[in-house]
Amino acid sequence: MRSSTIIGGASNQYKRNAADFYSTPRECTIALLDTYQRLFEGSRVWEPACGSGAISEVLKERRLAVVSTDLHDQGYGDTGLNFLTADCNCGSIITNPPFNLAANFIEHAASFNVPFAMLIKSTYWHAAKRYDLFQRTKPMAVIAMSWRPAMSPERGKSGTMDFIWTVWDRKPSKNTQYIVAKKPKQDIQK
Repeated sequence: MRSSTIIGGASNQYKRNAADFYSTPRECTIALLDTYQRLFEGSRVWEPACGSGAISEVLKERRLAVVSTDLHDQGYGDTGLNFLTADCNCGSIITNPPFNLAANFIEHAASFNVPFAMLIKSTYWHAAKRYDLFQRTKPMAVIAMSWRPAMSPERGKSGTMDFIWTVWDRKPSKNTQYIVAKKPKQDIQK
């Protein structure tokens, strides 16, 4: 099997998903909220790459006020809004950004001085070109998932790639905490 098939890229068998859209499995958002829900309570949470609403629906189940937008119409939220040129009128941001735009999403979210979390590949920070971004924005935590989420179920039921949540508070942190999250049960609602 080619590596591009494993990680969700284009291959002879599968094309790369349009607009880099890969729906976030529920357990990923639950793991974030089990660790840091209080950081996002008390204000509206903006999900600016809402896709089909996977993250937004879990946020709503957890009784968080959510604003869901996306540049592309994936059947959920307000569409046609480009996060990278928009102003933030919410108190926090939680999203799974398109991978090829993740650095831009991080830079833009950091400019608002609100708590935010981005779901990214676990190796995202393992690139020399992202070292300065990490140092400049200095996240408060990296939450590593102890399982592999199935981001492309059409390619098989088993996940083949590791993901992390990177979480920032209003200002860069002095130290970044590394947390390993256990896979939560799907039906847990708080």
